Amino acid sequence: MCTKVKQYINKRYFSLILILLLIVSCCMACGKGPDNNGSMKSDDGRSYGGIIEGELGKTVKTVFFDLTVDSAKKCNTYQFQDGLYIADPSQIYLEVTVTIKNTYNKDLPMSISDFTLDYSENSNSELITGYGRTELGLDEYMDNIFTLKKDETVTKTILFIVEDRAEYLFCYKEYYEDKFEGDTYEITMVPEVLEPAVTTEEATEAVDDNEAPTDVDDGENSTENPEGSSDLPDGESNETDESKGETSSSDNDTGIIEQ
Repeated sequence: MCTKVKQYINKRYFSLILILLLIVSCCMACGKGPDNNGSMKSDDGRSYGGIIEGELGKTVKTVFFDLTVDSAKKCNTYQFQDGLYIADPSQIYLEVTVTIKNTYNKDLPMSISDFTLDYSENSNSELITGYGRTELGLDEYMDNIFTLKKDETVTKTILFIVEDRAEYLFCYKEYYEDKFEGDTYEITMVPEVLEPAVTTEEATEAVDDNEAPTDVDDGENSTENPEGSSDLPDGESNETDESKGETSSSDNDTGIIEQ
């Protein structure tokens, strides 16, 4: 009788071990746990919740395109179409040039506000977006809304006006047409410091004297804002607000890709 009881217990124990092994195998096969980037898999196989880190000059591969930050340059003065501007105290003009290659199987509707900026001790509660061709009127800058054709590669620049820091994060987050949010990409940038076209002191004196700085043509180009100008350094113009919209533009159709 005791032998039969022992045999029964052994069989039950062996069956329990098999069940546990099957459960573990299924979990591993399904890949439900986060990967090294913290990315998880949804039921339909899409990745989400991960933070993929990159660096200047290196390509990161998103679901939709390959992204490379080619250069980052900062300066305390900037030559806009209506004159030379000086950044507010503690702020700088930051030019970021990126190359984007469409690796998706269709055209991609995109927006300049798909790409944002972050930095240490950032007290801004809103996403920091930049200025492009609409505000600056130059072809080398990114259009506010554009379509990246299938297999197309473009190189464009974005201008940010931000607090002066030694290091920044250039950020992109995957958004799908059904509002599903994928992984986030953060590219670390240590920008090159450019010498200003004129010194801050010279530009300030020119503004005070109502004269153009030495490196700016005489005539209509003046450091003072003309009537109705966009006043870009303060980022408060109606044109900018209308063209860029709210900083949380990811809720709109631009930048949202059909799965």
